[in-house]
Amino acid sequence: MQRLLAPLVDWMVLRALKGYFRTVYLAERCPVDPAVPTIMYANHHYWWDGYLMHLLARELRPGRAMIWMRELGAFQPFSLLGAMPFPEGDAVKRASTVRRSLRRLHREPALLFIFPEGESHPAPKVDPFLPGLYWLAKRLPEVAFVPLAIHIEQATEQFPVAYLQTGEPLELSPDRRRPWLEAARQPVVDMLAELRDPQRREKLDLRLLLEGRPSMQERRCSKPRGRGEPPRPVARGAATTESADPPPTREGNSR
Repeated sequence: MQRLLAPLVDWMVLRALKGYFRTVYLAERCPVDPAVPTIMYANHHYWWDGYLMHLLARELRPGRAMIWMRELGAFQPFSLLGAMPFPEGDAVKRASTVRRSLRRLHREPALLFIFPEGESHPAPKVDPFLPGLYWLAKRLPEVAFVPLAIHIEQATEQFPVAYLQTGEPLELSPDRRRPWLEAARQPVVDMLAELRDPQRREKLDLRLLLEGRPSMQERRCSKPRGRGEPPRPVARGAATTESADPPPTREGNSR
C-alpha cells in the first residue's frame, strides 16, 4: 500500500510547490557524493522548508532521504516520503527515531535532513545550533556533514523564488562542542548572505529544480495575439522577436 501511496504524496508536494513558487534554484559549492552517507543541516526560516528539502532529496538521493519532523502528526502522509517523528514532548519516540536513523546511515548511503536551530523563526538571523548536531558528528565519523542554506525571496514578482545552496562537507574534528557548532553554523550564515545579495547571486551556477507558476503579467504577455488585434506596445529599447530576426534575403531568411 505504501508503494502505491508514496507517488501520490510526492505529486501532492510537487503540486503545492508549483502552485506557490515561481521557480526553485539550486547552487552547489561542492557536489554531494551520492556514495557517502550524508547529514544535511539547514536554517529553518520558512514554513516551506520541509517541502523544499523533499524537492532536493528527489534531485540528490531519491528514495534514500530522511527528515526529522516535530509536527509529523499533522502531516502524516510525509512519512511515506521519509519523514520520521521527532515530537518535542516524547523522548522515547525521539530516541527511537535517532536509533533508526543511525542504523540506516551505517548501513547505506542515506541522506538525513535536520534543522539544528530547533524551532523555526523569521529570517534573517541564524540561531545558535543545538548540541544534537555535535552529538551526531561524534558518533558518525564516516558520515559527511553538509551545510544547506534556504532563502525565499518575494522581490517584485507575484510569486516568490526559492534558492537552495549546499556547501562543502565539514572537515572538523568534533573535539570541543561549542567551537565545532559555531564552525558548522558559519557556512550557513555565509551562504545566506550570498543568496540574499543579487550581485553575488548572479555569479553562482544556479540550476533550475522546479518551474512553478508564472505571474499574471507573464501569462498576459505570453498570450497569443488574436486576428485583427493591434500589436502590443513595446518600450523603447526593448527587444522583440520581430526586431531580433535578421531581414529576409532574396533566398529567404538567413537563419
